[in-house]
Amino acid sequence: MKTAAHLSSVPRALGIVLAIAAVPASLLLFACDTAVLGANTTISVMRRASPALGRLRDPYLAEAGLPGSLSQMEGVLELVPDNMQLRTLMGRAYVSYGFGFMEDHLEIADHDGTEEEIEMWRERASLAYLRAREVTIAGLDMRHPEDGGLIASEHQGFEAFQAHLLRYTDVENDAPLLMFATYAWARWIGLHRDDMNAIADLAFVQAMADRLLAIDPNYFDYAPIALHGGLVGSRPAALGGDPQAARTEIEHAIELTHRQNLMYLVTEAQIVAVALQDRALYRSLLQEVIAYDVDSVPDSRLQNIIAQRRARRWLARVDEFFEPDPNEAPASTDDDGGEDEESGVEE
Repeated sequence: MKTAAHLSSVPRALGIVLAIAAVPASLLLFACDTAVLGANTTISVMRRASPALGRLRDPYLAEAGLPGSLSQMEGVLELVPDNMQLRTLMGRAYVSYGFGFMEDHLEIADHDGTEEEIEMWRERASLAYLRAREVTIAGLDMRHPEDGGLIASEHQGFEAFQAHLLRYTDVENDAPLLMFATYAWARWIGLHRDDMNAIADLAFVQAMADRLLAIDPNYFDYAPIALHGGLVGSRPAALGGDPQAARTEIEHAIELTHRQNLMYLVTEAQIVAVALQDRALYRSLLQEVIAYDVDSVPDSRLQNIIAQRRARRWLARVDEFFEPDPNEAPASTDDDGGEDEESGVEE
């Protein structure tokens, strides 16, 4: 029987909504106070503009635009390093870039590419996650610098780390930063699952996910629930992994979002169905994703198109993770609306 060995030690597809921040084309730098005022105005515009990006139909357009937006956000951060809204936007944008695009290229290369291509895309995704973690944890440390902050407490041991996490209680200001810090760190570990030092960080990431779930389980389309479930389900049993518990949490997130966040369904297929060796569940979830009308929730169109692209890819690989079923009808990776796998754009 095949196992989940092909899958990452942390979930390859946690259902994080890809709401990418749009950055104005320029920021005029006058005197210091004027520049800070302009920077804060820019951040407000970013937040208000971000839903428009989620409505895009073309993932490649979003991918092409993100690097420039990230560079400009870095410039704004130089002016207002203590702005937590900007740090949250940057964390979200960097993990969106890493997960939505760099890891998408990595999935393709891992199956059909060269070793050089695999390493390139892994490195690019890793850099995005590292920067997301750096930006968000710096914000958390500004909010609670006691004992040197979060990373300093990690170096003092797991109990000190857990104690420091208890200082974070604010739904509005702590949960967003903690969400993207946790997610970025988890994704980075998943890309370095052969590194025992990276795997040793899993306990710290799980503690962060536990704290986030306690602060605000509803944040960002119930992402803390899906994130927690994904971590629980993807760890080996010896490290506390529990696919059934993960299934309960992920399916709870799926129902809370009315089955409209397709990444959560892909997550359940990749983590839970493979771990339980439930071929029927795997196929059913991915086929549901493929058949979904992405125009039914326009604000989530981009992330759901990306989820459909991955669902087609993973459904085609079903026999890599499960024993073949001779009585099973051939899997179809097309839906009535027809999305071209190469372009990601609906016909």
